[in-house]
Amino acid sequence: MIDSTQDLTITLPIPASARQVAQQFAQAQPTPEKATQVYRNTLAVLLMRDYLQMLDMPINLEASYSWNPIARLCADVADLEIAGVGRLECRSIQMGDRSCSMPPEVWQDRIGYVVVQLDEACRAGTLLGFVPSVTTTMLPLAQLQSLDALLLRLHQPAPAAVQLGQWFNQVFEPQWQAIAAWLENRDTNYAMAFRARQVKGMTIDTPEAVKHLVEQLYANQAEQEPEHFTLSTANLSVIPALTQLLQTTQDEEIRWTAAELLWTLDPDHPAAGVRRITDLGIHLAGHAIALMVAILPKPEQKVAVLLRVYPMVGQAYLPPELQLVGLDAGGQAFLTTQARRKDDYIQLKFTADLGERFSVRIALESASIVENFVV
Repeated sequence: MIDSTQDLTITLPIPASARQVAQQFAQAQPTPEKATQVYRNTLAVLLMRDYLQMLDMPINLEASYSWNPIARLCADVADLEIAGVGRLECRSIQMGDRSCSMPPEVWQDRIGYVVVQLDEACRAGTLLGFVPSVTTTMLPLAQLQSLDALLLRLHQPAPAAVQLGQWFNQVFEPQWQAIAAWLENRDTNYAMAFRARQVKGMTIDTPEAVKHLVEQLYANQAEQEPEHFTLSTANLSVIPALTQLLQTTQDEEIRWTAAELLWTLDPDHPAAGVRRITDLGIHLAGHAIALMVAILPKPEQKVAVLLRVYPMVGQAYLPPELQLVGLDAGGQAFLTTQARRKDDYIQLKFTADLGERFSVRIALESASIVENFVV
């Protein structure tokens, strides 16, 4: 923490050229408050740029949000794009501050956060420390790690991506287990809860209940796509009816409801796609979490993706405010959801192209886990 790493802080001068650029950006803002914000943000970014250039790090200043006039006007951003690494957020504080502002718009798409203390005349700045992620609007300075942690992060190789496309060929990474095998290592109560025979909140413990749900899915399909709807459950048993629905529907809710019903009735059926689950441990503020990923093939080289987070043994529900975020290849959030009280899982659904890259971020308080994927 910062109290034990004061000797590792670095103070650098702020040249007149940097103050000139900051003043130019500030003069384009509509209010004095916004002008001050942009002025200080720009100085923090330029100070960090100077430091990283001393370390021969490749900087792409023009690609940073902080260098975009519209982004500066509409958001409180102070990022610095490091080529081949990502965006580093450079947040400024004044002398005597004990915490640093972290607005929600900078919580995603960042490789980390550096706090820069500017002196009263803005003639020098001190790099106080680094954190890899944030989920609160005010970061206490006591939580800062040393600048050594930043250097390790900058030189850290990108984690290997999970090859989802290979799952269709039954090739899996060791940490991603089949649902049945994973449940064998859980206690009986947890396994029973995970296998609860409910789909979309409907109990399916009798053949009549199953048939009713299938008929309801077909009715929904007919209502939404009447011009393409030619199927009938009259002469089909449940499993073939679900298989045909999965192969023909264009509605993602119907697709995944049918898939989930098929998982319950015949989990190894080829039409049910592929599901795997991994234990993420207790890295989220002491809470044990599991991540399930399911994929279904679609026409035209596309894949339907389902991400679902479950609480682990000893927890009936997810911790409130736990976030599940889908990030595109550039680190931009494209989907997000958050657990409420008494949520036993949260999920995201989307469609991806074969070969497309994305990441999943699971966050709670100041802790987060990121998993990378290639479809």
